[in-house]
Amino acid sequence: MNRILTYSIIIGFCLLISYISINGTNQIANRSVVGTISYKAPDTWNINRSEKQFRLLEITLDTKEDFSLVVFSNIQGTTDQNIQRWIGQFKKDELLEENIIVQRDSLDNRYITLLEMYGTYEVPNMANPSQEKVIKNDYGLLGGVIEFPNSLYFIKAVGINSAISDNSDNFREFVYSIRLN
Repeated sequence: MNRILTYSIIIGFCLLISYISINGTNQIANRSVVGTISYKAPDTWNINRSEKQFRLLEITLDTKEDFSLVVFSNIQGTTDQNIQRWIGQFKKDELLEENIIVQRDSLDNRYITLLEMYGTYEVPNMANPSQEKVIKNDYGLLGGVIEFPNSLYFIKAVGINSAISDNSDNFREFVYSIRLN
């Protein structure tokens, strides 16, 4: 009887190892995959794979609040250049130092930089920068940059202050959940 139980455990363990080696752990850990990354996202986020160049995901809220989040890969610029560009998308004369929070974290295989800020958002028009900007008051931005040894991922969420502040913890958990496959 002990021999049958021991063989059953060994066979079960071998099957589990085979499954993981073929399929990875994403399905077991309830992680989603896009491109070369996997992630975990809150249930309140509507996630759509993007067909646009450099964009991997476009995310909105179930509540239909004014909030949009985009995950980019390999766009131009360094971490600091992108953080400064995002800060520059807010009216400078109203921007207070205490409304800009930048945090940096070094993990085993990646560096993470987070940005949280609030103010008057000047919606950029990448196609026509000379066009008059749309101004949105009482707006916030959550930004994240994940630096892996050979790739960069940028995560940017903008929306009304309440949607941004209510999703700040979700955003942080999402950014920290991103892994290379």
